[in-house]
Amino acid sequence: MLSRCAALEARAAALYRSWAAGAREHPELCALWTRLAREEEAHARALVEAQTDLPPVEGWRTQVTGWDEAVRAADEALSAAERLHGAGADIQLAAALALESTELDALRQLLLAVTHHATGIRPPQDHVLALAEAAERLSRDPHVLLEAALLRARGRLGPPAA
Repeated sequence: MLSRCAALEARAAALYRSWAAGAREHPELCALWTRLAREEEAHARALVEAQTDLPPVEGWRTQVTGWDEAVRAADEALSAAERLHGAGADIQLAAALALESTELDALRQLLLAVTHHATGIRPPQDHVLALAEAAERLSRDPHVLLEAALLRARGRLGPPAA
């Protein structure tokens, strides 16, 4: 699971980096994609470090119900976003909001907590709220604005109760 989530985080970073490269003529959008790419890279690094430090006996004792579905949903959202070569800012923002609406951040947080690597990790709300705020500033598309509002609302609710 650590490997799968680290790979998804790395793919998200690469996606955001490619969008940043294509948005150089729009400094605010380029800065957003660059920030998100750096954060996703940090997420991937944290998961790789957790995997490296994980005692073998810990790996087989953890089971999360619904894990496969959550990883599959994140992978599908990421795959859809990766197919958007040359798409406009509104379409990219909608795809990023859809990706950040998946449970990938929650899964990362859970993995880091289970492996005792949760120190120094910012709450997922910081990451997603920055995207939602930027989407609201940069877009007038009703779909993007709705997705941003939903992401904000979800961030206010916090993580699901265990």
